Amino acid sequence: MIRRFKELLFQNRGTRQTITKNIFWLSVSQIASRLIRAVIIIYAARVLGAADYGLFSYLLGLAGFFTIFSDIGVNTILTKEITQKPEQTSVYFSTAFWIKIFLFATTAAIVMIAGPHFSKLPGAASMLYFVVMIIIFDGLREFSQSIFRAREKMELEAFANILTNLSITVLGFTVLYFSVSLKLLTLSYAVATGIGAFAAIFIIRKEFEKLFSHFKKDMVKPIINSAWPIALTGIIGAFMLNTDIIMLGWWRTAQEIGFYSAGQKIIQALYTLPAIIAGATFPTISRLIGQQNHEKIKQLMEVAMTAIFLMSVPMAIGGIILGKSIIALFYGNEYLPAAVSFQILMVTIFIIFPGTLIGNSILAYGKQKKLAVYMAIAAFGNIALNAILIPIYGIVGSAIATIISQFISNSLAWMMIKKINNFKTFIHVKKIIFAGIVMGAASFIFNKFGLNVIINIIISAGIYFLVLYLLKEKAIEEIKNLFKLARIMPR
Repeated sequence: MIRRFKELLFQNRGTRQTITKNIFWLSVSQIASRLIRAVIIIYAARVLGAADYGLFSYLLGLAGFFTIFSDIGVNTILTKEITQKPEQTSVYFSTAFWIKIFLFATTAAIVMIAGPHFSKLPGAASMLYFVVMIIIFDGLREFSQSIFRAREKMELEAFANILTNLSITVLGFTVLYFSVSLKLLTLSYAVATGIGAFAAIFIIRKEFEKLFSHFKKDMVKPIINSAWPIALTGIIGAFMLNTDIIMLGWWRTAQEIGFYSAGQKIIQALYTLPAIIAGATFPTISRLIGQQNHEKIKQLMEVAMTAIFLMSVPMAIGGIILGKSIIALFYGNEYLPAAVSFQILMVTIFIIFPGTLIGNSILAYGKQKKLAVYMAIAAFGNIALNAILIPIYGIVGSAIATIISQFISNSLAWMMIKKINNFKTFIHVKKIIFAGIVMGAASFIFNKFGLNVIINIIISAGIYFLVLYLLKEKAIEEIKNLFKLARIMPR
């Protein structure tokens, strides 16, 4: 049994088992890291006070923003190229590594020159050095993850991420215990990211030999040419996350922004789920593309899309029906004005969840330029619609603008991927949609009778999976098989 667990969780023994393993480790990485980091963030907010905590959050936000420019899509291209051309791993990695060094140096210079002009917050300029450290260390760790994903060794990625966040938490608590100092806390955060980065680099040097000494000058241009459209999509994506808030600030009150942000935070947390599936399948799809195995890609896409709809349908329907109760549960009754915009934004789950997989698949096929165009259409469409709808409808208008713009861009992406690989979708999700409708009806009735929202969610989820089981949905059978190790291991 122990041997089988080791094979299941630490070895690649076939497509299905490998993807299952990757999803498991990415889930562990994402969930554990978020929970661990949340502990120190909440504690720091209580100890530092609002002003210092605000400055701390600003510095981390600044680091997150500039990290985009220290990558420009190189990580994704590295994963894609190595999976398709494993014999050139050392050359690609070494060349990309020195490109990253140049990007780190450039980004550091930009931060130190432009950073003081981004904000007039007292003390911010004196801690830009820590921001640079965080950008470089986080950038190195994420760069290392690209080869972990290329080799489909997500357990190594999980280890590096969890170690980083454990270090952030332990060092943060230690610093705040001895001295309530914002500067020391920020420094400890930077040092902790360094621990994660050097651990990832050490693993690479140990697991994969001679990866840093095969720089090839003539590969720099092809990597950059392939990477910049991905960088553009990343920048546009980061921009879209903040467009609504920024434009609400032009026309509406701070209170309305608070309402909108409350619902938005919950939904953005849910977006992690399709990202896990998309991230786990991306290396496999890239490898299969390199092998010209389009039929296998088609099968994989159908399975992955079914899994995504298995999650998104009950979440979206449940969120729409229980919107008011969910907002009250998380934020209290004073935030109930956020319920309508939250319910509208829950519709985006139907769009973003499958769209995440579609977007990654387009990148795997090397069509990142077209994806960038689609995202740009969405970004500019969102701006135009916000400008029209926010002055009239406030946060509800902003939510509607988001749905429309996301629908347009993801529809274009969907049509494109279907032309490349005409995988079937809706014939696989009929039972899921039916189960979702039954669950939604039950949840609505329970809510009308005043049933506690948590109990409602638990019972409704049970009804959803029961209906799927009675309908003999294949996805449920796959979940059952995960608990039968002998059946998921390749023969």
